[in-house]
Amino acid sequence: MKTKQILINPFKTASLIGGIIMVLSLIILTSSLLISFPFADNFTIYQQAIAHVTTIVIAGVFKVGYVIFIVGRYERGLAF
Repeated sequence: MKTKQILINPFKTASLIGGIIMVLSLIILTSSLLISFPFADNFTIYQQAIAHVTTIVIAGVFKVGYVIFIVGRYERGLAF
């Protein structure tokens, strides 16, 4: 009995993971910015401080996701 071997391209997986990281971090970044600025009156000062710190940290996570995404595309010859 023959078994099929499924080959997974690690760079395609890297692009997928990088894209997921970017989308999730963008959602978190947007919500933390909304808490920090336009809706600040509805949150305690402690929650606002956490939102400000989260904004900085998640911006870094977004950049890491972007680098992973771009490396995956570049190695597959899909750089833009």
